[in-house]
Amino acid sequence: MGYLETNGNYSFQGEALTDVEACAFDRRKFDVLVQHNPDLAVAVAETLAGLLKQSCQNMVVIGQLKSTERVANFLSEIATLYSARRVQVKPLTLHIRRSEIADYLGLTIETVSRSFSKLKKRNVIALIESDSIIILDTKRLDEIGKVAA
Repeated sequence: MGYLETNGNYSFQGEALTDVEACAFDRRKFDVLVQHNPDLAVAVAETLAGLLKQSCQNMVVIGQLKSTERVANFLSEIATLYSARRVQVKPLTLHIRRSEIADYLGLTIETVSRSFSKLKKRNVIALIESDSIIILDTKRLDEIGKVAA
């Protein structure tokens, strides 16, 4: 999946968490299209640069933040992403199991569960169901999950 491919093997894979509409392009035809459309080439380059920046940010999160801070950062990022895509954020439905959150953040499922509990005790979030939360204090959640500059 994605633009980066070598010998028919892609550098990334994806998994839909909700219903999606997707389309596929032949790589060679797409490259020709990009060559003839400079605006599209710029948009692809900007998108790839943004994704690279996000990837670097994720590495910093895992390297610098403690477990509860990682979970707070994750929830804040998901809420921001949903908001930008005009997806309902109250309640914030995660569409992802805690074990998957743990894998994504480099934590154990038990640590993720404890982090959710700590954020709940601090009145930053409220747990609705296993996959839904309400962010009670967005500012505090952002502060807890903030990476030092």
